[in-house]
Amino acid sequence: MTTIISAPSDLIIANSDGIKIRFAGIEPTFIFPPGIGHGSQNRGITVHFQGVTSSETIDRNHHYLAEIEKWAKQRDLHGTADMELLPRMPAVPVLERVQVEVSDDVGTEYRWAGGKIAGTGSEWEGSWGFIPEPPSNARLLTLAFTLDGEPTGKLCQLQLK
Repeated sequence: MTTIISAPSDLIIANSDGIKIRFAGIEPTFIFPPGIGHGSQNRGITVHFQGVTSSETIDRNHHYLAEIEKWAKQRDLHGTADMELLPRMPAVPVLERVQVEVSDDVGTEYRWAGGKIAGTGSEWEGSWGFIPEPPSNARLLTLAFTLDGEPTGKLCQLQLK
């Protein structure tokens, strides 16, 4: 069982482009889909985060929906051959700036293995995957968050087992 032993009281780990980003959980023994990871290392850690709903996120969502409508009308008028790409979801440029550095009390080297940001029904959510999964002798996992590569000063520490 994983227990949070230290974290910001509001779980806010960054402020990206005026949007507060909240730590939303961790899966310390996650099995990645085929093709993610290296060789036999298909187990790892997944860190979840989300943009906090605010008037700013609501406004950006409304603007995005208007862009999608405009895009769809252009597609209907001109077909798909010369279409521009579908407009980018508003959460993507906000959330992709937030990263996490994972470490533990036994010195394991964790490597980024992939992730996902946004998507229908999860517009302001993201997750990053890291390999390997924590070794059986690790007891403390530390997540240090960054924004554009610079530390945010926000840490979460989790007790493993």
